[in-house]
Amino acid sequence: MSENVLITGAAGFIGTKMLNLFMERGYTVYGWDRINMEHVDSIDMLDEAAVISVLKKIKPDIVVHCAGSADVGKSVQYPETDYAGNVTITHNLLFALHKLHMEHVRVVFLSSAGVYGNPISLPITEDMPVNPLSPYALHKVMCEDVCRYFRCNYGMKIKVARIFSAYGAGLRKQIFWDMHKKVEQTGKLEMFGTGNESRDYIHVNDVIQSLYLLAVTESDELIFNVANGEETTIRQATECFAECAGISKDKISFNGHVREGDPINWRADISRIKKLGYKKSIEMLDGLQEYVNWVKM
Repeated sequence: MSENVLITGAAGFIGTKMLNLFMERGYTVYGWDRINMEHVDSIDMLDEAAVISVLKKIKPDIVVHCAGSADVGKSVQYPETDYAGNVTITHNLLFALHKLHMEHVRVVFLSSAGVYGNPISLPITEDMPVNPLSPYALHKVMCEDVCRYFRCNYGMKIKVARIFSAYGAGLRKQIFWDMHKKVEQTGKLEMFGTGNESRDYIHVNDVIQSLYLLAVTESDELIFNVANGEETTIRQATECFAECAGISKDKISFNGHVREGDPINWRADISRIKKLGYKKSIEMLDGLQEYVNWVKM
């Protein structure tokens, strides 16, 4: 018998691909977002009564909770909106499942590596202390605490995916989208920071494979890093993008200014997700070439 899967934030960058993956694998899939579209229903997750009403009808076996505000800059400017778009909707979803006695449902919550801030050492393990540098990261920590509460007190089957620097076709924000817009407007790549800052990049196709593994595999762990365990400097990433876009490296510059909320260096320990069977499938050069081809369409 096919399991019922609910994807929240199903019209978003990761949610859309998650929805398609489960459908391709034969699940009965329901999507929630703020808009109506094919396979996606408009649900206001700030309305707990609405959340309870629809959960009663669809009776999910799996929930992949992709919904949530995901803009560090806007969270600094409008923290109360970010709080509602992350903490309140996660609280409403998990309390609704509890009230409906759906503790058996397997839940995957999409958190962020942003919760680590500037870690004390690399690679970053899931047991390292959190140190949020922005309201967005702070609110993700709060969501994780809500997840831990329901897991510890009610035995709910919840896993937390701390996603590092995801990229891929369809993403209209963050570093590579910013690069595309800069090239389009100025023909140059004038970047923040020194170029020595680093991230652990992971293509969205590898993100959704990781999330699928978390949804269908048994594990006693709560938190999982979703990354490739590879440290790439912003300079390396910029030069890779420039190569894919046909931009000369002499068009690249760094202004030395680090933006509020931006961490300095990241590289994840991915031992836990690898134990579940994760294997990287897309190299950065190939992933960025696909991205550049998409933005030029």
